[in-house]
Amino acid sequence: MVAGCLYEPHLMIQSVYLFALLALSITAAAQSRYELRGVVLESVSGKPVPGATLYVPQTGAGTATDSSGRFSLLLSAGTFTVNITAVGYVSGRENVTLTSDRTVTFRIAGRVFELDEVEIRAREPGQNVQSVRMSQIQLSMPQLKKMPVVLGEPDILRALTLQAGVSTAGEGAGGFNVRGGRADQNLVLLDGAPLFNTSHLLGFFTSVSADAVQDVNLFKGGFPAQYGGRASSLLLMNTRAGNREGWRVSGGVSPVSTRLLVDGPISKKLTLLAGGRIAYPTYIMRLFPTNSVRQSRAFFYDGNIKLQYAPNDRNTVSLSAYRSQDSFRFPGDTLYGWQSDVASLRWSSLLRPNLQLNVNALYSGYQYQIDGLDEGLTFRLNSYIRHREVKADLFYTLARKHRLQVGTNGILYQVQKGNLQPTSNQSNVNPQRLEPEYAREGGLYVQTEWVVGPALTVQAGLRYSLYSQVGPQTVYRYEATVPRSPETITDSVRYAANQPVQSYGGWEPRLGMRLQLGPAASLKVNYSRLRQYIHLISNTTAITPIDFWKVSDQYVPNQVADQFAVGLFRNLRDDAVEISLEAYYRSLSNLVEYRNGATLLLNRTLETDLLPAKGRAYGIEFSIGNSKGRLTGQFNYAYARSLVAVQTTFSELQINRGAYYPATIDRPHILNLQARWALPYNWAFSTNFVYSTGIPATYPDGQYSFNEEPVLNYSRRNADRIPDYHRLDVSFSKDTRRNNRQTRYSIWNLGIYNLYARKNPYSIYFTRSLGQTRSYRLAVFGTLIPSITYNFYL
Repeated sequence: MVAGCLYEPHLMIQSVYLFALLALSITAAAQSRYELRGVVLESVSGKPVPGATLYVPQTGAGTATDSSGRFSLLLSAGTFTVNITAVGYVSGRENVTLTSDRTVTFRIAGRVFELDEVEIRAREPGQNVQSVRMSQIQLSMPQLKKMPVVLGEPDILRALTLQAGVSTAGEGAGGFNVRGGRADQNLVLLDGAPLFNTSHLLGFFTSVSADAVQDVNLFKGGFPAQYGGRASSLLLMNTRAGNREGWRVSGGVSPVSTRLLVDGPISKKLTLLAGGRIAYPTYIMRLFPTNSVRQSRAFFYDGNIKLQYAPNDRNTVSLSAYRSQDSFRFPGDTLYGWQSDVASLRWSSLLRPNLQLNVNALYSGYQYQIDGLDEGLTFRLNSYIRHREVKADLFYTLARKHRLQVGTNGILYQVQKGNLQPTSNQSNVNPQRLEPEYAREGGLYVQTEWVVGPALTVQAGLRYSLYSQVGPQTVYRYEATVPRSPETITDSVRYAANQPVQSYGGWEPRLGMRLQLGPAASLKVNYSRLRQYIHLISNTTAITPIDFWKVSDQYVPNQVADQFAVGLFRNLRDDAVEISLEAYYRSLSNLVEYRNGATLLLNRTLETDLLPAKGRAYGIEFSIGNSKGRLTGQFNYAYARSLVAVQTTFSELQINRGAYYPATIDRPHILNLQARWALPYNWAFSTNFVYSTGIPATYPDGQYSFNEEPVLNYSRRNADRIPDYHRLDVSFSKDTRRNNRQTRYSIWNLGIYNLYARKNPYSIYFTRSLGQTRSYRLAVFGTLIPSITYNFYL
């Protein structure tokens, strides 16, 4: 590979050839058809509805709206019925007569009282059976408003963790885990830009306010081919566009936080959405019985802004930005802070009636800092990752349910793993700064969806990704016949700026098939290969403020994951009851594990404390939900295993003698039950019950003497488990709306988190005192937590 060049020449030729073939196919399209174009809006607010599906049963033609709610169809002359469906909305049907090109506006009503605020369904009724996609969860924001959640704040991630196959390491744990994947293996995109930190307050809140989000889609497997770069799951969050019809104000107040959102039209073609959230949890934390929580101090804020400009029916430009800031002080003299910044510029254009182009310029940055406040030892330690990306996608819709999508992207990474500096002249801290890392990543993809027949639909995609670590960088060489250590360094090589240091790449095939077994049942299979080129270095079960990112290099290759999944889907009672049963198996290579006693922070030879590993995850997920009637809800159960084995030829570095052992996120049994009972006068009662097996732990199995001092012995990693986790949450909510056309209303939510005040352990640790080994159990929440939240819409 030539220094400074991301793509190899033959791949560029292939991409040009692919686009040329696409252009020829467009030219050859029939010219006798007329274009039906327009926009789908919400009937009350006038907001665009992205992701709505439009289907013409007379011809089999169909399409979906873009992020601005716009669509385009090619049809012959005549009168047609257009069926319109979207998650969270009442299905619509419109009759259209075409004698020439025509622009229309379709309006569909939001489901105000029919949707359960606790219920989270993957698709519109019936689509879970008919769609080729599987292992997907789609969350509508109105469903969150009355859920019983911690500290009264509607929360996206906590709602997702109530679904089968999605879990977290525990209360106060940042990030989330999907089907045995680690937290850094989730690709989380906000308006197309990655979020490297998804939590506020060490995991108590999602970093993005639900008020600003239009829709949420979680893919537990089977990514669309346009996405890559992570080995476990894909979470898409898109912020709302501003209201086109008039200005609106909404928000909420709770004892922990205050939220405010304003949106409306600046002109006929330009809309604005701006909102923010500020939290003050310190006052509530002082009421907790746990000393570590009661004596801590915390604060955070986040904000979103989005401008959307539509100069004509064919083009839309949007600019969105996001920032969040956290600070947390544990008991002691250390202050933790972390910050995220995201910007996304998007241009969407209908080049032809059946051809759409999307171009995105993206930026994402995440950094943390630790301030030492002890007199004489004041310091600041910081780390950051910066992501810059450009991507382009072409969507080509054929008349008879055949879609083709091609695209490309390029990414620049800059990572600082650690920089320690004293903050006063009297500080005794010595400065240390690790060398920054630089890398490039890019990809080309093609994807198609084809309805082979009434019973069979196929979705196939192929992605090729390229990666290169580049200079400036110093790489150490080690003796080959002994384990790597600072003492076994034999040489060092210095690479100049933009000079390739280490390269990886490969194909990432994606395949999904749906076989219809009847009008309300289907069988689906899916396979996907994923490659991940950056790694979160952390030896804890959850994301913490001192974790840092690292790019792949000569000693830490890219992770590769292969996942197979099969599922049965069945609907009953006119799609009111949805049942699914899915099984999956995932194999992973090039995982990062750690030597016993590893030093991670400010380690110039970090590769000496990292171990190569392989993993496997498998499980079965069962879900049944009822969406109609006064009593609605969902039952989810997952049997899931996540195992890891260290790959090394040096016996002294082997973990558990080279055998597979439970990963730190392994939870074999997870059960979630959600229910909602609609009461008179727009009152509702909601409840959640959560149970899961305790996470693995390493307990001492004996002791020995060293220099006549007793020392605890830990022989097997993750051979034990902390006690099982379970809790019950309840809430009452009051909706002041008299009808679903009312635009000014409020929702009151009274909730209790952890109703029976279980002291769920987060960890168990051991110390020696007075010649005896003593165990201690740490619980984040040791009591029930009442909350009250007032949400208003003006």
